[in-house]
Amino acid sequence: MATALASRQSRTGLTTQETERMARVGYVDDAERAGTCIIADQGMRHISVHDNQVEILPLADALKRYAWVQDLMFSLIRPDEDETVRQAAETTDAPLGHFVRVMEGAKVRLPVQLFTLLETPQQRQFIHNITVVEKGGEVEMITGSAVPASVHAGHHVSLSESFLREGASCRSISIEQWGLDMEVHSYARNRIGKGARSSASNIMMSPLRYHYSQSRTEIEEDGASNDQSVIFASQGTTRVMESQIHLKGRGARSESITRMVTAGGSITNRNMLIGEAPGTKGFLGCDGLKLGADGEIVSIPGLDAKSSEAQLSHEASIGMISREKMAYLMATGLSEERACDLILQGFLKLDQQQMPDAMRAEVKAMIAAAKSGSM
Repeated sequence: MATALASRQSRTGLTTQETERMARVGYVDDAERAGTCIIADQGMRHISVHDNQVEILPLADALKRYAWVQDLMFSLIRPDEDETVRQAAETTDAPLGHFVRVMEGAKVRLPVQLFTLLETPQQRQFIHNITVVEKGGEVEMITGSAVPASVHAGHHVSLSESFLREGASCRSISIEQWGLDMEVHSYARNRIGKGARSSASNIMMSPLRYHYSQSRTEIEEDGASNDQSVIFASQGTTRVMESQIHLKGRGARSESITRMVTAGGSITNRNMLIGEAPGTKGFLGCDGLKLGADGEIVSIPGLDAKSSEAQLSHEASIGMISREKMAYLMATGLSEERACDLILQGFLKLDQQQMPDAMRAEVKAMIAAAKSGSM
């Protein structure tokens, strides 16, 4: 085992502590993935590719190699979107981030994994990522963000622009693990082409001071998007989530489900679904659960039917944990804490999330730790 570990460290340049930290958000050995990309602080730490249908480059290199990548950068998000994005866009440093490309018609057998580490306390990290799945390509992606226990404070900003070409398919899962006093701003832009399919799970569990998340998705003719988000706010955590889904092409479809839990923190969730073309169908589901008297959940789902033939709907609910369910489970011999865990896991529907079993077990552990404030 020691020999194998030493070999892995030599091959990737990662320490044992780094691999263990990333394992909590989905990392496995490179040999089990079609491609791996790891960014640490202000540099590209590691890239490996084991499938010739996948290309991974530092974004700065991709901009030099392919003129058309220059046309993609800031094509879905404005450089002056807000003050945070403007500061990132105006930096004179070379862009830090990854460029991932899945070739036309590729059926990528193993997942691609992409991770971000912030390892220096009080570090400001700006990352811009571009992903392209070419026509008919199929891929699964696992992304994660993590910090060591020694990092309590810092500022992370990520800009992501993703393009699914005609008939492409992408399944993805994202898990975060930040520091207690960190500030995070994340901006995601997605363009889903004609007949393309996107399925995404987002797990936002770890305590942090402030998280602002902004997402915009455009879906072309007969394209489809299905996303699920699990959001947790412990005491001292504030999360502000804003999303827009534009059903731009005839027959475009979307289902977006958000499950929110507060254990004393604050969550504000604003979702807007816009039907811009005939034959479009969309659904928003926004459910919130309070574990106690403290904490706040504000949920604002919105529908905008610009076409008279758009079919849009939403459901929203916020409530306290059921005392009846607690009493029933405790009557079977479970402790109050264990009964609460089971109810919480059932509410979040973790068994329905698209994730490997090892990651599912880690997320359940994260829930228990976040609920108790020990993360």
